[in-house]
Amino acid sequence: MLRKICMCMLVSGVMDGAFSSNTIKSNESFNWTLIPRSVLLAKPDRFCVTMSPDGDKIAYVARNCGELEVRVENLSGKLLMKFPIKPSRSLYEVGIVWMFTNNHLLVLQDKNGDENYQILCFDTTTGKSKNLTPFDGAKSHPSRLSRKYPRELIVSCNRRDPKFFDAYRVNIDTCKMDLVFRNDEYGDFIFDPNFDLRIVSKIMPNGDEEHLIGGKPTLFKKVPFEDSKNSLLLYFSFDCKTLYGLDSSGTDKNALVAYDIENGTTKVLFHSDLADVWHFTYDRANYVPQAVTVEYLKPENVVIDDKISGDMKYLKSKFGDGDFMVGDRNLKDDRWLIVSHSDTAPTKYYVYERNPRTGTPVKLKYLFSSQPELEKYHLQKMTPVVIRSRDGLDLVCYLTKSFDFKEGCPSKLIVLIHGGPWARDDLSFDKKVQLLANRGYSVLQINYRGSLGFGKAFVNAADGNLHKIRNDIIDGVNWAVENKIADKNKIAIMGASFGGYSTLAGLAFTPDVFCCGVDAVGPSNWVTTTNTVPKYWIPHMIGWYKCIGDPRTAEGIALMRANSPITRVNDIKKPLLIFQGEHDPRVNKAESDQMVAAMKKNGLDVTYVLYPDEGHGFIREPNSKSYFAIVEKFLSEKLGGWHEPIHDNELDGSSHKILEGKI
Repeated sequence: MLRKICMCMLVSGVMDGAFSSNTIKSNESFNWTLIPRSVLLAKPDRFCVTMSPDGDKIAYVARNCGELEVRVENLSGKLLMKFPIKPSRSLYEVGIVWMFTNNHLLVLQDKNGDENYQILCFDTTTGKSKNLTPFDGAKSHPSRLSRKYPRELIVSCNRRDPKFFDAYRVNIDTCKMDLVFRNDEYGDFIFDPNFDLRIVSKIMPNGDEEHLIGGKPTLFKKVPFEDSKNSLLLYFSFDCKTLYGLDSSGTDKNALVAYDIENGTTKVLFHSDLADVWHFTYDRANYVPQAVTVEYLKPENVVIDDKISGDMKYLKSKFGDGDFMVGDRNLKDDRWLIVSHSDTAPTKYYVYERNPRTGTPVKLKYLFSSQPELEKYHLQKMTPVVIRSRDGLDLVCYLTKSFDFKEGCPSKLIVLIHGGPWARDDLSFDKKVQLLANRGYSVLQINYRGSLGFGKAFVNAADGNLHKIRNDIIDGVNWAVENKIADKNKIAIMGASFGGYSTLAGLAFTPDVFCCGVDAVGPSNWVTTTNTVPKYWIPHMIGWYKCIGDPRTAEGIALMRANSPITRVNDIKKPLLIFQGEHDPRVNKAESDQMVAAMKKNGLDVTYVLYPDEGHGFIREPNSKSYFAIVEKFLSEKLGGWHEPIHDNELDGSSHKILEGKI
């Protein structure tokens, strides 16, 4: 049973922010209910939803008593099969993948977050599974599926050489792996639907990319470094004649393009002056793109093929312009899986039936909500704002005001920094944000320079300029103070990965700005970070070197050290909470160890929490719940917000270890 713990009346004398009853009412006559961690922070009831190629079944990941399982249902909701799986980052990066047999699913699994994925193939008629790549210490992932070969796939795997991925043709019945491309120099490759190797790609010493016609190889396209983060070759059309990609050549924002391989021509299918192409949908029969999504302040769906203009007009009338996406389509194209999203509600799923010949709607059927229990609670609205940096850049940010925010009355603020740096915050439902807003904190998310989606000039502005990223964050803080959103004495900084680095840097380089910080898996020393990345990152590291400094040069090492929080640990004044996964392949445990040791040596206030069975982030539900329970209590103690007490047995099942400090 989900236990509802709610807040007592706001009365004088309640200083620690804990609460225990149902509803709070203030003089402003608003009603507020605590959203219990057991509801808000649980894994969604259903996620990673995908439709079979014939459109007759859906598969998704579901919670079962705190564990995960894959379920397969028909469109009437009848359960056909279920099988247990382990939590893994792959569920968020790859999801679960249907084979074209319509009866087999691919699921990637690793060990304790090490990201060395093995590919499991589940038979949805029998529930039996096979491990297609049972190689410890190697990473495998599907590279190409084709309906021409429904029982085979192309797999990338680095078991021979950890630095490079070879390509294998794998049969799901026999598990036989045939090496089809031995790779000793390329960072990526593309196979077409005939399972022929068509493109190989490599990064040059100066950061430029070269894409070559596979087999010969002859140069197909050269991408200068300044275009590399916004340009990407994607996949071939079903007839194998057209290669689709994203290209920012000659423009700031990238375009969705079609390359004719035979005659060498390029056709621009869509381009926006506002933002990069973020998502697109294509017909499953021919792989032709038909609609794109761009997002500057909020998502916008744009039709580029009149064949689906009627469908998109109908869906926009039901959901709003940018409040849905086409998650999947079957081969007949008479059924689409529609994903409805909002910043104030959990994700909902629908099946849309259409006439593929005329492109007219037939029926829209609701399937389920990802988390129906959460729909009982009020969630705070996320508002886009544009903040001008001190050197003239427009920073797209998102402000979520706390439940008790009063206009003109500065209050507590959490500056929540995204990872990457080559990622972005967007207008979407975010559990972290909603938890903080529900506990009485406003939240500011800042798309600092280097964030994706805003064009190549913006993303490249981060290179060699980590100090300017820090300035962007401080400019966001100053904006919040000047606009009477934040009390300058009640501002915390929080983030994971590069956001964790930004937290450490915020306390070390601007020690008087923040009253505390929460870092998860953040680099503390760029020199040691670059020495411990996975070997398969090495061919791609030039992009990192241009951003943070090149460890192969004295100047680069000096720049890395100058921007490493470990070198400024003596300047830290405020409390710090650090989380780390022991098996993190991206940010080694030593990054947190050395930061904690240096702070402890200086007698600074630091708490260190280790998860022995996690990697780059905390995927197991008991672990993610304990993470937020500890964060919530820490912020309440240091910043003065509300928190739900940690209940008896609530942390059972979590692997966390307190290596320094206490909770």
